[in-house]
Amino acid sequence: MSHFQYIKKSDVDNLISEKKHDNAVIFLSGPTSVNTSLTLLKNSDVIAVNGSARYLLDNDIKPFIYVLTDDRFLLQRNEDFKLFVEESKFTIVNCDVYEKASIEDKRFLQENCYIIKMLYKREKGGFFKKIKFKILSMKNKNILISVPWSKRKRLVGFSLDISDGYCSCHTVAYAAIQIAYSLRYTKIICSGLDLVDSCSRFYDKNGEPSMPSELSRDLGKILPFFQFMRDNVTDINIYNLSNNTAIDYNVIPYIEADE
Repeated sequence: MSHFQYIKKSDVDNLISEKKHDNAVIFLSGPTSVNTSLTLLKNSDVIAVNGSARYLLDNDIKPFIYVLTDDRFLLQRNEDFKLFVEESKFTIVNCDVYEKASIEDKRFLQENCYIIKMLYKREKGGFFKKIKFKILSMKNKNILISVPWSKRKRLVGFSLDISDGYCSCHTVAYAAIQIAYSLRYTKIICSGLDLVDSCSRFYDKNGEPSMPSELSRDLGKILPFFQFMRDNVTDINIYNLSNNTAIDYNVIPYIEADE
């Protein structure tokens, strides 16, 4: 059951053909997500992540794409995950989610989800890893990767086409942005891109089991990726609805929902 196919260029073209709107709203887990107007959500293609899909479904909004890159969610919230897959038009998971799944869940993922390749598991690496990525980024214009020669520094990157893989950076938001960019949305709007304080999730309820967030610990690793995106993906038209965010508005500009 370990054999699977990664998402192909033809799959990406199919997703593009299925778009209903010019704008994508990436509906994330930060507390400010619940301030996002339902009208905006209903008039955009919504990319939901992790448990944020529950709020959308409770408000009669069907996610266009559901994205999961955290294998813990599949293991700990298995029934929720399968419901979100069934209620969303498409689902994209990464190879980590697939590889950690049970045999039964692998079959479910193969039948119901697109699987995207992580271009690397860790941002640090030795000389040969750095040479490999240097050559890859020179050969493939869709893979933007900056490889530092210092051992202590981390690589940063952005994929312009998810059929070539994606650059991970400790937050599903960055994966979702690369997906939205690959689908050529005119405008990408982030809802709940907060990453502040304890990085709590708006859908975690008191008394319910929840996965501890590691985002606040990883913030120093995350922010350079957003800066790299701003510096290198010159045609990305991306905005942040959050009025309480760790992402500088020079990197992702603030926008009001009615704009």
